Parts: sequence; C-alpha cells; structure tokens
Amino acid sequence: MNNRKETDDTVDQIVRKILSSPKYRDLGIPKESVEDIVKREVSRQTDIKVAEKKAREKLHQVVAPYLGDPDYRSAGTALTQIHRDDREGLKAWCLEMLRSHSSTRERLPNLELFYQTVFEFTGKPNTVLDLACGMNPFAFPWMGLEPSVRYYAFDLHTPRVNLINRFFDAWGLQPLATVTDVLVQVPQTPADVAFFFKEAHRFESRRKGSNRAFFQQLSVKWIVVTLPAENLTGRHQMRDRERMLIEKTITGLDWEISETEVGTEMIFFIRKYE
Repeated sequence: MNNRKETDDTVDQIVRKILSSPKYRDLGIPKESVEDIVKREVSRQTDIKVAEKKAREKLHQVVAPYLGDPDYRSAGTALTQIHRDDREGLKAWCLEMLRSHSSTRERLPNLELFYQTVFEFTGKPNTVLDLACGMNPFAFPWMGLEPSVRYYAFDLHTPRVNLINRFFDAWGLQPLATVTDVLVQVPQTPADVAFFFKEAHRFESRRKGSNRAFFQQLSVKWIVVTLPAENLTGRHQMRDRERMLIEKTITGLDWEISETEVGTEMIFFIRKYE
C-alpha cells in the first residue's frame, strides 16, 4: 500500500464486502472483529485479492462454530412459552440448547461434576466472566451458583447473545451478555473467575501468541481454561499439545497453575492473584 489512507480504504472495502455477503450478513458479527482480521492480512500481503482470500479463511475459522447453530427465533419462541417459575421446563429447554452445539454437548454426561470440580478449585464466585461463551451460559442451572451472581457473558454472535439475555431474565439473573470480540476488546470488569472454555487453541490459530497478552489483561483471580484432551472422533490424543500451549502462554509469569480432567476435557486452573 502506498499510504495510510489507501490502506484504510482497502480494509474498509473488504470489510463491507465480507459483512454484506450471504454467509455473514445475518450473524451479527462485530465489525471490529472483521477489521482486525482484514487489517492483519492486508499488512502481510502485497496482493489485495490474496489478502481478502486469507482474511476470509481466517474469519471462517473464527465463526465456523456459529454456522451450525440452532434456529434462535424458534428457540426464543419456545422460551417465552415456559413460565419463569417452571424451573424444570427451563432446564429442559437449556438442555436442548446445550445439545445443539458439539462443545457443550460433549460436556453433558459430566455437567454437574464439571462445575463441582471447577468451583472446588476456585470457590463459589460472586462475579463470573464467560469469555467467548458460546452456549455455555445455558448450563447455569447446573452450576450451583447463587442467583445474586453477576454473570457476564461475551460472544461474537448477536442472535446468540440476545437469547442468552432472554434466558438470564427468565431465570432471574441480570441480563449481562454482550456482543463482544474479547480478543479485540478485552473485558476489563473485575471478577473472581473467568471461564475460557475450548477457545485458547482457536485464539492461537487466529493470532499466534495472543493468549498471553489476553490473560494478562484480565482483572480476575482465576482463569479457568479448558481444552480438548482428544479430537471429536476420539482417535487422536491432544493432551501434550494443549498442555504445551498453556505452559508456553504463562511461562515466566508468577502465576500458579493446576490441571485436571473431567470427561475428555482438560481443565487448567490459573491463579493470577489473591
């Protein structure tokens, strides 16, 4: 690029083209997320067509988990038909949401054990940050947390965030879910615990080495990171690779780390400070 304005114009053109495409226009992805990816590819490539191609490939990796999502309109309609005092009805609805995505579906056989294990390490939090939360907030009925907890959920997908807030309201929680790309805009809310479930490896793919700075910027006592111990088919073990990622991320930092597993999910407990 010859100058800053030309670069900015090129980035803006590619961003608008991507966001208006049939694949992405209904996902409600923050413009900042696409800009972040496009800017990085434009700075690396001399050919604009190559930069756009690379940016689309990177963006697909980021949003691929959203492309098989449930029908949020139908899910919202079903939610409105459940009385807020019908806890069993709400839990049944939540199970359907958790089953709709592979990441949370894998956790279902051990759902209560998973959260019991987490809070045995961290203690019951008063404030939670659920980072790149996916469908995880719908597991709230099995977490054993007090209704007074402040549960902040952050996700890229607008329809998903809207449904999470509707569920929070129905369950009696504050609707604290927001559409946020936490890699671009790191949440600054102080919290007892931050959940970062099955995302660290995807952050690494999107921006190599980004987890370290991300973790450092979080104002939390505990970061609970999970990663898959094996692939979806169960044929390939991933423990060594994922453990190396976390160890590399926090090497040289004066933080405590513990590790355990529940089901096929590795759980890393990173203690930042008292």
